[in-house]
Amino acid sequence: MNNLILFIRIRVRWLLAAILLTIAVLTLSSCSESVPERVGLDFDLVESLPKQTLTYDDVRPTLERRCVVCHGCYDAPCQLKLSSIEGVSRGANKLKVYDKKRFKWQQPTRLFIDAETVEEWRGMDFYSVLNENGGATPEENVENSVLYKMLRLKQLHPLPKVGMLPEDFDVGLDREQVCTTLDEFDEFAEKHPQWGMPFALPNLSDKEYKQLASWVAQGAHASPEVKLSQAAGKAIEEWEAFFNGKSNKERLVSRYIYEHLVLAHIHFDKAPNREFFRLVRSHTPPGKAIDEIDSVRPYDDPGGPFYYRFRPVTSSIVDKSHIVYELSGNRMHRYRELFLGDDYAVDEFPRYSQAEPIGFFMRTVRKIQNVFNINMPITPFDAFESIPLQSRYQFLLDEARFFINGFIKGPVCRGLGALSSIEDQFWVFFLKPESPSGSTRHDLDNAFLSANGERLHLPTELGDTNRLLAAWAKYWSNEQKYIQAKFTYYHESCKPGEEHEDGVEIVCAKGDQLKLPLDISTAIKQFVWDGVNSDGSVNRNATLTVFRNLDSASVNYGLLGDEPETAWIIDYSVFERLHYLLVAGYNPFGTLGHQANARLYMDFLRTEGEDTFLFFLPVAKRKELFDFWHGVDRSTTRKQSMDTSEWLQIESVDGYTSDKKDQQHELFNLLRRHVAAKAPDEADLNRCNGSGCYASGSDRAMWRLANLKHKHGEEISETMPLQYFPALSYVRVGGKQGDAYTVIYNKTYRQYEEDSFIKEVNKRDAEDMSGDTLTVVKGLIGAYPNFFFDVKSEEIEAFVTACENLASYKDYERLVARYGVRRTNSAFWEIADWFQDLHVREQPIESGILDLSRYEDR
Repeated sequence: MNNLILFIRIRVRWLLAAILLTIAVLTLSSCSESVPERVGLDFDLVESLPKQTLTYDDVRPTLERRCVVCHGCYDAPCQLKLSSIEGVSRGANKLKVYDKKRFKWQQPTRLFIDAETVEEWRGMDFYSVLNENGGATPEENVENSVLYKMLRLKQLHPLPKVGMLPEDFDVGLDREQVCTTLDEFDEFAEKHPQWGMPFALPNLSDKEYKQLASWVAQGAHASPEVKLSQAAGKAIEEWEAFFNGKSNKERLVSRYIYEHLVLAHIHFDKAPNREFFRLVRSHTPPGKAIDEIDSVRPYDDPGGPFYYRFRPVTSSIVDKSHIVYELSGNRMHRYRELFLGDDYAVDEFPRYSQAEPIGFFMRTVRKIQNVFNINMPITPFDAFESIPLQSRYQFLLDEARFFINGFIKGPVCRGLGALSSIEDQFWVFFLKPESPSGSTRHDLDNAFLSANGERLHLPTELGDTNRLLAAWAKYWSNEQKYIQAKFTYYHESCKPGEEHEDGVEIVCAKGDQLKLPLDISTAIKQFVWDGVNSDGSVNRNATLTVFRNLDSASVNYGLLGDEPETAWIIDYSVFERLHYLLVAGYNPFGTLGHQANARLYMDFLRTEGEDTFLFFLPVAKRKELFDFWHGVDRSTTRKQSMDTSEWLQIESVDGYTSDKKDQQHELFNLLRRHVAAKAPDEADLNRCNGSGCYASGSDRAMWRLANLKHKHGEEISETMPLQYFPALSYVRVGGKQGDAYTVIYNKTYRQYEEDSFIKEVNKRDAEDMSGDTLTVVKGLIGAYPNFFFDVKSEEIEAFVTACENLASYKDYERLVARYGVRRTNSAFWEIADWFQDLHVREQPIESGILDLSRYEDR
């Protein structure tokens, strides 16, 4: 018995030892996968490197499709721009470019502008993501590379294959960024093992991973410098000669054009499709290497002699910042026609604005100068007064979509802080470039703007101010006085030399006043630009549609979608101020005060454009819409608007044939018939009213989706199916050989729960939602798709029916499970690539890499 007990004890001890040993082995094995030191040790990779030396051009396609989709612009996480070898070499920085809480001036960090060498970037707190610790072996290159470690971490810890992301992932626009350095990577990997790159997206394929990792292991070599095409070289020689003319008139015209093309990707008409340039100011003349002047704004004093030069765009082109402007022989002829005639002279070249002050002393000097009116900021209306106003305005109208795109795709337009000032969908029209007063004396417009110059200053002239309410304190009252003067100028009789109570002269054309009210058809014909050029050709910029997709936006030719709630009619002064407020004068690295004042003044300009549209309606309807639109609790208030809105009482038009309820609809129809350029109905399924519009069965089904509404008769539907849709969806129907559609969810906002520049929360109730619509367009719109749907041809009717029957979020989850493409979907990259390839085919010059940073986790 004792022997048996002893035997059992021994066996138990051995069993326990075996269990403990097994646990230890499993623990060590498990730890070996998460021990950060192991992340960089991929022996199979090091032992099988390709014989040829890989360069950046070899890996560029993979970087573009898998990395630049999030790391390609100012909003790249940790400022890590992977769209060029210079961006990779520059590395990362823990400071955010977009920071709504920044009260101090931040050094701009514009790639290719604010520093040229790696050493200079290190002095600006950028840290390397490649090996800079010495040594040249593949092992050392990967072990000392944050970029490689992030790629390897993802290979070791992939996302789940189905369902939504794990809870610790945050893909929100303003998520907290964790920017790990090489020294901090071990701790980062231990805390966030699934946060490798691509972040919150499926793994790279084995081929893609090996290619990128091998490039890093070999030393991340750059590519040979790309030579300019012969066509581009010839065009640059001609255009640099044009822009660097010597006379005051030539210099002033070049300055005006340059300040408006500051964000342009210049394309020469005979050059290859994907060859682009930036127009820059350089210390060096044509024929020598470009030494770009790094001014914060294009109208800052260059500090001495300079030359206009064309600098090649060598980064990958991302759609969200790709604004194309074409230069050609016809364009040069147009510039000479508009600007270089003999009908005016430039006796004195106007001064530039002061550059951004740096440091306490310089800011104090600026304040003293402002108090005593010494070297006060100069407005574009002052600087370019010598150039005929009609020429300036026609220059903007010729490429109106390009200039509106400046604040849609420019650095200002990111997140609710910029976009909450506009509606989800609105149409844009323009006043004629001829004198809006109806006078044949074109000098009157210049005289009017000169007389009202003090009222046209913009808050961006304050630079990096900390005055959060400057737009209210100074610029709101000026805006209201200007609006009063403008409507007086347009429509009321006045005497030459008559002055307002604040001492500003009213400029008028005695004997040329309009006799009000005008017949509405006559008013539209006399005032609204139809887009017909002097040679009879049609300019498609005469009508535009802007879509706001929550925290992104797009601008499109024509009048797309259902009739919107609001519309703008823009004149020259609004157009010019939009550009100088949100493009030329905006600094994304600026303080909270700078950003907030630009946002507030944008409200003023939006209101001015909307009010001009309202002036084409009878007083009763105008007042109804004014109250409805301005009842929205934005940054402007109804009371302040009403205080200076006597124009609401002027009966300016008559001749409407419909009752009050339908007068806005009648105005839209009259405007649509008036303009020569219209959106193609075959692409805009909302406007397709007959079988002739349908090219396929999927078109007919998607037309049903375009007409999905919350309202059924006069009652508000309890289900509200539209509320579950993403802001911007791409739908593929029929697989790889199929069709693509864009579905845009246009929301109606009546008020904001918290109207703050720091944090804006959209508050909507059922009554608001009743005005929501869907716009469905064949093809792709927007740079930031929020979600993909992939639908088989034989299931398109079932897909649309499921959309129509959405009654709860559970219904939507079932829709996504069947047709949606979540971030975890194994087919995600294949479908994303399909949409990207289609975009390039449809827009060979204007397309860029679509951004996936705002792709939702649904």
